[in-house]
Amino acid sequence: MGISLWKPSYKRLAKDEFLRSRTRYMGYAEYASWISKAVPELELRPLALSAEETAAEQSGLTGLELLRLLNKLKAPPKGVPEITPEEKQLAEEALYGSGRPDEVVASRFSVEVTRRQMECLRPGEWLNDEVINFYYKLLQERGKSVEGSPKCWFTNSFFWPKLSGNNSKDYNYKEVRRWTVKAKVDIFEMDYVIFPMNIGESHWAMGAIDLKEKGFRYFDSMFSKPPSNFVAFLRRYLQDEHKAKKGKEISGVEDWQLLVPSKVPQQKNGYDCGVFTCFFADCFSAGKSLSFEQEDMPTLRMRIAARVLKADEKFDPIP
Repeated sequence: MGISLWKPSYKRLAKDEFLRSRTRYMGYAEYASWISKAVPELELRPLALSAEETAAEQSGLTGLELLRLLNKLKAPPKGVPEITPEEKQLAEEALYGSGRPDEVVASRFSVEVTRRQMECLRPGEWLNDEVINFYYKLLQERGKSVEGSPKCWFTNSFFWPKLSGNNSKDYNYKEVRRWTVKAKVDIFEMDYVIFPMNIGESHWAMGAIDLKEKGFRYFDSMFSKPPSNFVAFLRRYLQDEHKAKKGKEISGVEDWQLLVPSKVPQQKNGYDCGVFTCFFADCFSAGKSLSFEQEDMPTLRMRIAARVLKADEKFDPIP
């Protein structure tokens, strides 16, 4: 799931052993069983499957065989435009083009993405933090260039682990105090602060501070609730950030609560959480509804690949 900043823990070593032995196209049941052990404090959202999908999931097929069977049961994707010829060409070059694994295929924001890192967007693979962080930077730039867009600051995937400590239970403002200084951002002038979250080093989700509605948001394609300290730590972050940058306490933040969305698209396999996380941010930051589903993931994987390879923020959110 990307590069870790810390020394390997027992949990990390167990996870690495699992990754070495896992097959691609992991089924939902296998992934749900494993991740529930990795992060037992989180609550899985009940999986909404049709009768045919339930029978397929319980059939004992391998992940790839299950994917092929489920695809036969799906209706055509809804709400997501088809891949354009240009996107198809770019995506195929990014994912399957000739070149060395360490060849840089995208460069911007003082970040380089290699061909090997882009391979995480191939079918059945887990997305890495390099691709997710690069895509979030594109979303940041898109918001600046589109008149009327919500004002957003996107952090990278290290914001939450730095703020919440190595075990996600130790609040540490000092680790992120200078982030807004370096970014030249006043978060209290923003509508949203948006950040990808790597849950248990095993699963991607998206968190947000909603400064318009005065609350916190969590979008997860598998779990129904965020980590238990999510709201408490983000309240403290706002308090500390306001005091450090404004020189005074912020009023009323103790009343800010988790703002629960009415509906969150849900994954039905064990490998698409990172794609969901990219498009949670894509839609939310543009003020659009989450109008994509599991069936759209192959299209959206290719769309991310094309956009990262092009390294250009001039693209529209899902309508």
